[in-house]
Amino acid sequence: MIPGPELKNWLRQPQEQRHAREAAERFALAWKHGPSAQHFRRALGAARGAEEVSKAIASLFENDDALRSYVEGLSQQAGEQLLFDPPFASHHSDIHTGMVFFEDGNVTITAGVTNVAQLAAKKNGARGPLSIGFTGIVSVLKFVKAGGVRLSFWEAPRITGSFRAAEAGRCVRTGERRVNDGEVLIVDGRFQSYIIEHAETDILLLQALVKHDQAPLSVEYDAHTLEFVGTNATDDGASRVQMIATLLRKMECDEAFPVLAEFLDDPNFFVRWHVMRELLGIDAGAALPHLRRLAESDPHPDVRRAAQAVLQRVLVQHPGLARSAPCHA
Repeated sequence: MIPGPELKNWLRQPQEQRHAREAAERFALAWKHGPSAQHFRRALGAARGAEEVSKAIASLFENDDALRSYVEGLSQQAGEQLLFDPPFASHHSDIHTGMVFFEDGNVTITAGVTNVAQLAAKKNGARGPLSIGFTGIVSVLKFVKAGGVRLSFWEAPRITGSFRAAEAGRCVRTGERRVNDGEVLIVDGRFQSYIIEHAETDILLLQALVKHDQAPLSVEYDAHTLEFVGTNATDDGASRVQMIATLLRKMECDEAFPVLAEFLDDPNFFVRWHVMRELLGIDAGAALPHLRRLAESDPHPDVRRAAQAVLQRVLVQHPGLARSAPCHA
């Protein structure tokens, strides 16, 4: 360990810091064009669809060479450069810490550690587990060091582009078992999920998220009643539209109304309804003709039903809006 005064002096040296940055850049370039990453690209490039891609990844995960090369390379650089900062995007949750070590347009692969103490604190908290989530994305998991983990497995109605809350039903538990070191699992988040019930030590996990054929939504069920709770968008673009629409409404940005109204024709039904709600918040009178249109002719039954209910409530509470101004141009 470098003594405190020497470390402070060393940190003040811009040349040493520059060397550390250059080392990180060289490592990133070498990894990106190295044999392990190229092998991943070749194997995944030949696969088609979520099932083929997930099976190809599972086969790759059976071989530890890529992960070993990744870890050894990082360890060597960290030993040579005190200021070495791994040149990979971080991946964090309340129980998991890791880095993205491979990514292309269809697959994201991360390596990280699930902290057993944080996991226990979450599971034993006052509120306990709140929901069982179905991600809408196929995942491939390799438990490099399983830590004595025990998983429960769950299934629910498959999430599709025509998902309806009325048909979400309940999720069901399909089993529970201990997972061994080195075991590889494929979990189709479009209708499958898992929960970590118990772990004895930290878990070293390799995880791939397959973006092929992903569902437009992730779905959550109550952990106690197993009933449907709600949904979220899996597509980044759809999420951004929803976030921006909410932000503009909170900023009382009236001039954004006609731009947002264009998203009422978005192919994702949940985007259409989210935007409709925000338009009502910006200018209820101007939004009313749009609301009527959704209530009468939106292709998704949930949107039509929700629009009809809101339309009736708005007209009862604000009868003067029945003769509302025409839509914004």
